[in-house]
Amino acid sequence: MYVRDAKNRDEAWLLDAIERLGLDDVAFRSRDYVIAVDQDSGDRAGFGRLRLHRGDDDEADRIELTGIGVLPEWRGRGVGAHVVERLVDTADAEGFETVYVLTDQPEYLT
Repeated sequence: MYVRDAKNRDEAWLLDAIERLGLDDVAFRSRDYVIAVDQDSGDRAGFGRLRLHRGDDDEADRIELTGIGVLPEWRGRGVGAHVVERLVDTADAEGFETVYVLTDQPEYLT
């Protein structure tokens, strides 16, 4: 499994996967996403993105892990962990010491 930046050709797949998983596609731009791809089959298995929240003058910018999804047939194989790791590494490279995520799934990050 490897994670790469989404390409324009991934847009239809991403929108379909987001809808299939019931996730929010507000402000969708395919270039904001990363996609987990199975090395053997080339199948796309999961995705996610970072969302920057600009702080006010006296408040620092914050970065959120969001839009993270793994197709049902790929769950339990570490796909989400690969996506999260890539996003955290990207946030770190951009100078963020912490990231946050909002979820209604209690087991999301276990």
